[in-house]
Amino acid sequence: MAHGEAVSRRIFLYAGSYTHQSSVGIRIYDATDPEGFLIETGQVTDIEHPSFLAVHPNGQVLYAVSETASEGGGGLVAFRIDPLDGSLSVIDRTTSQGAAPCYVSLDAHGRYVYIANYVSGSIAVYSLESDGRFGELVAVHKHVGTGPSQRQDRPHAHCVIADPGGDTVYAVDLGADRIFRYGHIQSGTEKGLVLRDSLSLDPGSGPRHLVFHPDQPVAFLVCELESTVSTFGVDSATGELNRLQTLSTLPPDFAGESIGAEVRVHPDGRHVYVSNRGHDSIAVFRFHGFGEPLESLGHVPSAGHTPRSFAVHPFGRSLIVANQDSDTIVPFTIEAHSGIPQQHGVSSAASQPVFLTFVEMEP
Repeated sequence: MAHGEAVSRRIFLYAGSYTHQSSVGIRIYDATDPEGFLIETGQVTDIEHPSFLAVHPNGQVLYAVSETASEGGGGLVAFRIDPLDGSLSVIDRTTSQGAAPCYVSLDAHGRYVYIANYVSGSIAVYSLESDGRFGELVAVHKHVGTGPSQRQDRPHAHCVIADPGGDTVYAVDLGADRIFRYGHIQSGTEKGLVLRDSLSLDPGSGPRHLVFHPDQPVAFLVCELESTVSTFGVDSATGELNRLQTLSTLPPDFAGESIGAEVRVHPDGRHVYVSNRGHDSIAVFRFHGFGEPLESLGHVPSAGHTPRSFAVHPFGRSLIVANQDSDTIVPFTIEAHSGIPQQHGVSSAASQPVFLTFVEMEP
């Protein structure tokens, strides 16, 4: 994409933060510059701990969890996005049906919204109205299972995401060391979500987030507790996952404490990135194609402490990192050939930033 074409569109970056130290839950940035230069344009203060965000496929609604630990249910908030300045206005609220919701996502058609509740070890599904408001509660599933780590004394759902086709839903559970595979069912007007099976992972690995390749039947999983990234083949007919490879996200000579956090795929599908909290780095991998192993290209310092989240600009020329314990959001440019990020520009101050996502608005 030519530079002139890129800047003709408006790009907004939304940064979700824990609100222990500040009332600002979401910061809004104009991120139209493809090199990662950010201009803060707004703030949202009427939500507690919006630790994960998701955008409706129509680009007009932003969803945010409110990661509160009440067993009565954390929160889920829907915001209308102003296409001119990216500002947010609340259009609906509901409960997450569990404690400490830490993940929210939508299917590719905008029919359902999925929530993972970390403390409850459960997932919930709502249907969505045509305007993005919440419809009926479709399903709540509580996981079972434990692992050998002290953090695995009970299930901890950490991610729930539909495959690009929307037929299969995967719930990643850090406490159970499993990926639960669900399928949607509908009989007349009745909707539901049924458990198909679950995939056991290495004991103590602590799976955290799953993402899909943009155009190949491949998924990538970051395991928090063992700091690894795994590549899976995805059966397009059944949705079954077949693990192909697992690599460490840390340098072989690193002996300190570190845990994995975020995993993202570059828009062109050629590179995979994983953040390490403790080593405080972004691990860079090259994807050579289906059936080929990931190639480790090295590590880039995150320019701060505890890079819990990062996001790749829609035009693929920059990457933005949220360093939770440094209270900074840091821009990096991505070298076109190597795919390796390089710190570039000025960091933005933000209290406890823990999630980043871009929204692209058509002119």
